[in-house]
Amino acid sequence: MKATGGCQCESVRYVFEGEPLMTYACHCRDCQRRTGSAFSEGILILADQIVLEGEMSSWQRKSDTDVAKLRHSCASCGNIIYGTADNMTGLWLLQAGTLDDTSAVHPEMHMWIQSAQPWITLPEGVPFWETQADDLAEMLQAAVGYRQSIT
Repeated sequence: MKATGGCQCESVRYVFEGEPLMTYACHCRDCQRRTGSAFSEGILILADQIVLEGEMSSWQRKSDTDVAKLRHSCASCGNIIYGTADNMTGLWLLQAGTLDDTSAVHPEMHMWIQSAQPWITLPEGVPFWETQADDLAEMLQAAVGYRQSIT
């Protein structure tokens, strides 16, 4: 897979090459506030799968489980491009909406369903967690299993 993307003002551009480790939708209140929407849609990738150009800024927050998370944004328009976390070295959480073509992105798992909007209906068979799995490997395995079941 080869995909391009960037921010709203086009000061930041990227090229992504490779297969995503997983795609997900997070329904936690933090993602709802951050995106101004019902959930955040992300793509977990290896950091070396992407080439990014443009000036970035970043800000940090602590998760509910006290993990430091950085959000990396365009320095001009503030559009978040990706996130990183202290407990996920070498991995990026690419914001799916920053892709130039988002039509092929489908969440392979959903987390924080306990705070999902009541009108959200999950596709049949999609893995989900009331909060999130304790182990990233568990989510990856579930996402890959779902991906294989729909192809």
